[in-house]
Amino acid sequence: MRIKEALSGIRFKTWVYFVTFSICILGLLMLFQVVLFEPYYRYTKMHDIESVVNNIAENIDDSETISTLTVNNDGCLVIVNSDSSVAAVDAIGVSCLLYKDSKVETQYLDSLKTSENGELSYLAEVDSTQEMLIYGKTFENENGEKFYVLFNTPLQPLKSTIAIIRGQYTYIALIVLSLTLILSIIFARQITKPIVKMTDEAHKLSEGNYGEVHFDESGSFLEMNNLSRSLNNSAKELDKINELRSDLLANVSHDIRTPLTMIQAYAEMIRDITGNDAEKRNENLTVILQECEYLDKLVNDMSEMTKLQSGTTKLNISDFDLCAVINNTADKFRTISKKEGIKIQIEAEPELIAHADKFKITEVIYNFMGNAIKHYGNDKLVIVKAFTISKEKLRVEVIDHGPGISAETLSHIWERYYKMDMKYQRAHSGTGLGLAISKAILDQHQAVYGVNSKVGEGSTFFFEIESAIPK
Repeated sequence: MRIKEALSGIRFKTWVYFVTFSICILGLLMLFQVVLFEPYYRYTKMHDIESVVNNIAENIDDSETISTLTVNNDGCLVIVNSDSSVAAVDAIGVSCLLYKDSKVETQYLDSLKTSENGELSYLAEVDSTQEMLIYGKTFENENGEKFYVLFNTPLQPLKSTIAIIRGQYTYIALIVLSLTLILSIIFARQITKPIVKMTDEAHKLSEGNYGEVHFDESGSFLEMNNLSRSLNNSAKELDKINELRSDLLANVSHDIRTPLTMIQAYAEMIRDITGNDAEKRNENLTVILQECEYLDKLVNDMSEMTKLQSGTTKLNISDFDLCAVINNTADKFRTISKKEGIKIQIEAEPELIAHADKFKITEVIYNFMGNAIKHYGNDKLVIVKAFTISKEKLRVEVIDHGPGISAETLSHIWERYYKMDMKYQRAHSGTGLGLAISKAILDQHQAVYGVNSKVGEGSTFFFEIESAIPK
């Protein structure tokens, strides 16, 4: 099993890739330097002679240029007119297969004259060690008369050269393969070392040990360091989520247990004590109904929170009267505000038409106002302001003069069930999810929102939404 895992591991596969790559390179070198060396040489030589013949035809009246081209290419040149008369012969330092005993070799000339494309390419063997390349081409002069240019040049013997290259190639292949085996092992270890470490840390992560996980960010590869940094951040976030999950379970359990305990207690009281006392029975039933309403609201808030965070709810955007929404929302708090002696002061500009989801923005305003009423100050005053900040934006502020919020607490107040003393206790109204729901709604609107607060002076919760600009 271990051997199978090792063979499928990244280290072994990286080593195999390096070795395979080297073998492919060596194979290509062998193909081009050994197998195709001779055919490539002949092709190149033929191409060069063709170019020389074309240059000679272009400079047919320049004997010096023709002689230079012949000498530089170690060749034998014969130029024949259309009537088979010899116009020029030039041969230096090579066997001339085209011109012997003061006569043109007719076999090559006849082959050129009868060729369909007006060209002749021929490889002649002089002896067992020497080959001659012959090339001829038909041209026309300015008068439209044909003339023929034939050129031959020797091919260098390549067998000894190829044998030397093969010998060198054998040594080169052995050296390259040896270096590849060594370097590929080193590279494979260097590449896989941080990955192996990451895998070990990832196992800890999968086991839920978020606080013990640390991915090394001091490796040699930028991508590995970036991945380690991302995984470290993910581990921290998972640790926070795990903490939040534990707190959430404890908080929800507490929040549900309290009303259930009261419902059970008052139900038993009705059964055992106040069943025949109509007044006492109604009081107990009222408490039971209130606790049932609280449980229903808690479940609804949790359901809404889940939908908002999962993105399954869609905004129903419309134009609506923001002032009317604020006044209607304030009316919902009239009973509790009168009971507590709290004054709700509304300062709203007239004709504020918002462009947003009316139902959800109403819920945000309700949550902000409910939060302010729970934290009113000695003046028992809650101020709600609504005004235009630009042609496109409206701003709503809910102000209280209560105890305020410390700077270190401000970043946490949008979290579910967060309390300023970091200990959960059931709110005397609401479910503890109001600000978290408001945050999710405002995020969905891509709205600007926040809170300004000073300890002992109070808090101002605000948000900005789009204005319905008249067309």
